[in-house]
Amino acid sequence: MGDQGIIHGQDNVSANLSDTGAIRRLGKRLPKDGLWFSSNIRRTIETAKEISGGVTPTEIPEFAEQNFGQWNGQKWKELPKREMDNFWTNYGDQKAPDGESFRELVNRATAKIKCMTAENIGRDLIVVAHAGTIRAALTLALNLPLNSALYMSVSNLSLT
Repeated sequence: MGDQGIIHGQDNVSANLSDTGAIRRLGKRLPKDGLWFSSNIRRTIETAKEISGGVTPTEIPEFAEQNFGQWNGQKWKELPKREMDNFWTNYGDQKAPDGESFRELVNRATAKIKCMTAENIGRDLIVVAHAGTIRAALTLALNLPLNSALYMSVSNLSLT
């Protein structure tokens, strides 16, 4: 979810990089020799470059935000109540029209996380991603049921 409750999902909108203090503080907390990655969506690429001081991250399409299909660009509160009730009742398996479910996001992100982990043993991997993708990673790391991932709070410019 982006500004004013707008669903950005896989929309290729620019990042809001106005909180330079938070960006600087986050950059100082990250490993100096880490390998930088982001999703292939513009806002994460821009954010990674800003946090890293100019490093161009390797783009990982599997780390893109959940595809919200026809809901992209709309506001959550303006979507039909029945669709929202169905979506939030079974968050793991429901999907927006022409979109993907959280389970599908978890499957694509999990496969890539496992592959990258195996290929980079002993290296620090810094991944700038979206709230949904981070929840997918937490689902893997903590062995959580899909629907409980929704209860994980993920803020912009947070460190997980």
